Amino acid sequence: CIGRMRNLSIRKQMQKVVSDKDLQMDCYAGVDEQEASPVYQLLKQMEELSCRHAKLKQELEARDRVLGLTSHDLMSPINAINGYLDLMKLALNTDADIDQLSGYRSRIKNGVEDITSIVKQLREIGGKEEMSEFVLMDVDMNWVVRDVCDVMEGAALSKDHTLEYIPKSRSAYVTADLPRLKRILFNLINNSIKYTRRGGTITLSVSASDREVSVSVADNGVGIPRDSFKDIFKPDKRLHRNGTEMENSSGLGLYICAHFAAQMNGRITLESELEQGSKFTLHLPLAAQTAIAF
Repeated sequence: CIGRMRNLSIRKQMQKVVSDKDLQMDCYAGVDEQEASPVYQLLKQMEELSCRHAKLKQELEARDRVLGLTSHDLMSPINAINGYLDLMKLALNTDADIDQLSGYRSRIKNGVEDITSIVKQLREIGGKEEMSEFVLMDVDMNWVVRDVCDVMEGAALSKDHTLEYIPKSRSAYVTADLPRLKRILFNLINNSIKYTRRGGTITLSVSASDREVSVSVADNGVGIPRDSFKDIFKPDKRLHRNGTEMENSSGLGLYICAHFAAQMNGRITLESELEQGSKFTLHLPLAAQTAIAF
């Protein structure tokens, strides 16, 4: 009888473990490993195996998310580089201007550097969804947008788009992780290129208030249905649409943008009308040195 009561007590303890993993150590406390019954030891081993399986599953899911996000991000500078290579080929088939070719080379180099930055970030992640901490720095948004536009101009020209940039008249600093900030802008510009019919116009503009710096990416493309606004930034409700020339889309780009913006205490807003175009605006808090200027 005493043995049966003891096994019943152990069984109740294990039921508590299964129902509340946070109290696992409390359940095991006070149970002598040498005196525990074979049933207790078996149940404990099963619980340990279950915990290991759950952890492995979580790590694999995180790794899949990282690979999906990174592969999408890599396409923006790769598309831009392909655009510049096409322009270089065209220039070489005509009367090549050495300064023009030098400019293309410089922008291809910038694109390669951005790819290197993304790959380096992936290596730092090492199976986790994101790095444990940002490398934060104060950067002038005017400079960042100009640098991104230089890289993406080739991709815009490949569809005969005009890529315009309207800087703020004075410096507008934000505290941000530079690779993530650039990846947001790459994605937004790449979407505008993809969803604007050939010969369109894409305009980037920087503005600032006494609290934040804003970067808008506006186009005259196909637009977005209003009933999709609430879901467009959600990872579990991605909108899969091919571009105007059947360019592929993973549906991850806007989720990536919103996710990175939130990590930097910012947000992204959307204005759009069907067949009239879209405007995505990234809002980030002012850095201290810019706030003083106001």
